[in-house]
Amino acid sequence: MEAVLVHIWLREEARLPTRRIREARERFGGALGACRALKEGDPFFTPREREQGAKAVWEKAEQVLENCQKAGARAICFEEAEYPEALRQIYDPPAVLYLRGTMPQWEEMPVLAIVGKRKASPLGLETARRFAQVLSAHGFLIVSGLAQGVDGAAHQGALEGPTPTVAVLGTAIDQCYPASHNGLLRRILEKEGAVLSEYPPGRRGYPGYFPRRNRIISGLSLGVLVVEAARKSGSLITAATALEQERDVFAVPGSIDRPEYEGSNQLIRSGAILCTNPVEICEEYAGRFPGIVMGLEEKAQEKEPEQEMPQSASGKRKPAPAGLTGREKLIVDSMDGLTHIDVICQNTGLATGEVLTSLTMLQIRGVVRERGAKYFEII
Repeated sequence: MEAVLVHIWLREEARLPTRRIREARERFGGALGACRALKEGDPFFTPREREQGAKAVWEKAEQVLENCQKAGARAICFEEAEYPEALRQIYDPPAVLYLRGTMPQWEEMPVLAIVGKRKASPLGLETARRFAQVLSAHGFLIVSGLAQGVDGAAHQGALEGPTPTVAVLGTAIDQCYPASHNGLLRRILEKEGAVLSEYPPGRRGYPGYFPRRNRIISGLSLGVLVVEAARKSGSLITAATALEQERDVFAVPGSIDRPEYEGSNQLIRSGAILCTNPVEICEEYAGRFPGIVMGLEEKAQEKEPEQEMPQSASGKRKPAPAGLTGREKLIVDSMDGLTHIDVICQNTGLATGEVLTSLTMLQIRGVVRERGAKYFEII
């Protein structure tokens, strides 16, 4: 508790920037040493910092913790074990993270950020939702910013899968912006997800907080997927920050005639990984996280019984390759040439999410391929 209070005091009362708190911790052997040095007027600190430190009131830091309790939030400081290890490694990690919900086990699963335009096209929204749903089904924890557009669609897609999702706010932890996403925020918490912010309860909003939170979104993640970014999109800030943090950057390409894809296409030209299917992201990290593929295969083999294979829409039956689960055989046997996902769902009686998950596995294993517009064919 003392470490948390000291970090809150340094950030909220002494008003040291996060970068300066990091430097002071390194110089004085931790936050408590930095606090003592500031109170003693150590020349490491600037005159303005020493002046503000002299005026800082300890009781106000304690009040922040009381406000957290009232808001149903917790404060986790840099020096605590629960603080995400990946975030410790960035240039200016938050001194304190405020949390609502369940803190994920970050090191045990692949973490991917999905970002993009607030005023995204219907195609962009569907792309973000579909990627997030499939990746969640394969064990990816999806991180985004709860904003309108692509962020919201990514959270919604992740909620359709089994893995929790995490929202990083650009507001105080007890606020939701936009207010229209209050319901989405509740669903994230109900499904054992988390909401994070570096701003304590009651903190007044400021436009500059939103670009600042982007370093947290990318810092928590192995990589960032950009879906629809215009030339001056805020998503490009997240992508640039991710590159500085040595994270992977993926981008969904778009028409050269559409302004909403100018930023995305420029990212690809500058070296971002072109990505047209969530399978490509699964393959990128399968070597580091075998559970992305193997865990899902084992789970399917344990729980899915063999099913009688129905006739396809044309009355023909296609032979299913050996080694498939019951659901995968059902899907393969329902396909006749180029088949739309809606037809597969109709022929098999499976939900869209179940079909998408199995089709992703089948693509990874080289059984089927997507030909665009949600049409699939057996290879």
